[in-house]
Amino acid sequence: MNSTASPRIAALDGLRGIAILLVVGCHYYGSVPTAGGSAANDFLRGAAGLGFSGVDLFFVLSGFLIGGILLDHRASPRLLPAFYARRLCRIVPLYLLLLASFLVCRMIPGLGTINRGTYFVSAVPTWTYFAFVQNIAMTWTRDIGPYWLGATWSLAVEEQFYLVMPFVIRQLPPRQVAAACVAVIVLSPLLRLNALYSAHNAFAALFLLLTRADGLLWGVLCACLIRDAALRPALQRLGPLLGGLIACGAIAFGLLAVRHVSADSPAMLGWGYSLLSAWFAVIVLAVLLFPGAGASGLLAWRPLAATGVISYFVYLFHTPIWYVLHWLFFALPPLHLNWQAAAVTVLALFTTLALALISWRWFEGPLLRLGHRVSYE
Repeated sequence: MNSTASPRIAALDGLRGIAILLVVGCHYYGSVPTAGGSAANDFLRGAAGLGFSGVDLFFVLSGFLIGGILLDHRASPRLLPAFYARRLCRIVPLYLLLLASFLVCRMIPGLGTINRGTYFVSAVPTWTYFAFVQNIAMTWTRDIGPYWLGATWSLAVEEQFYLVMPFVIRQLPPRQVAAACVAVIVLSPLLRLNALYSAHNAFAALFLLLTRADGLLWGVLCACLIRDAALRPALQRLGPLLGGLIACGAIAFGLLAVRHVSADSPAMLGWGYSLLSAWFAVIVLAVLLFPGAGASGLLAWRPLAATGVISYFVYLFHTPIWYVLHWLFFALPPLHLNWQAAAVTVLALFTTLALALISWRWFEGPLLRLGHRVSYE
């Protein structure tokens, strides 16, 4: 998921690893009924429930990556064909594999009807997933969609972002791009609040490009700032301030976990997502400005960075694999009411990671190299 113009930054891969672990923790633990009765378990489930924020971290990282690629090649006459060819090879084949698994597995007797059919049936038309407009359909129908494809709303948001951002960066100089990012970052929470209180549609607040654009554009803003040679020394002098902001954000994150704040709460739909994305952007800036710092070294820890590299497969397939294993063992949806069910969830995690490694080695990696044959030069 990186440009060939620059090597992978292991610490950013480590942040991707944290992002996917947050998401998986939210789904595998934070949102699953358990036997209860333990204060520690209730606290940890509440903390894991905040793992939905992993999507926002992915948005910031994606905005930084895509914004940086586009800024670096904005003058190239081959910008658009090269960019879209590379994105096609990176995103679409694995996504189509997920859609194929959906179409096949919903016909398996027993699996298709488990959990009242919610894995495969919803008011969201199947064709919208092939067009990357399922997030719009979710808003229109006020339906989360089939659980098997639940993670794909954010992919639709990113694909729509990919359609718009190349033309913006192609037309505007970098500092105007940064100014436009700031304007939309301010606008996004206002649109979320309007969707929540005027339209009474939390789905619109959660799933549309403009209402969630602040995370992506914080990433683009980071890409603009880090490439501004005049600003970079000033940013590096702000190291103590960045460290303080990161520490304050960590405390606030902990408080949100204790309070069990949900993804669709007014607190998050107001300024919560913007502040969360701003905190992630500060972390990204600190990693880039101070690559020799101890925290960057921790983020570059090889198992964590490797998890970030394979995170796309994990993101798409961790819930389907989880569903299938619980169905095979118990003919039930995931319910951690005993240790056996919890053990199957652990098995699902390791199965997902193993398949993700295989996918990266034999499927995604070769396709990514194929895409990189299309040069920006």
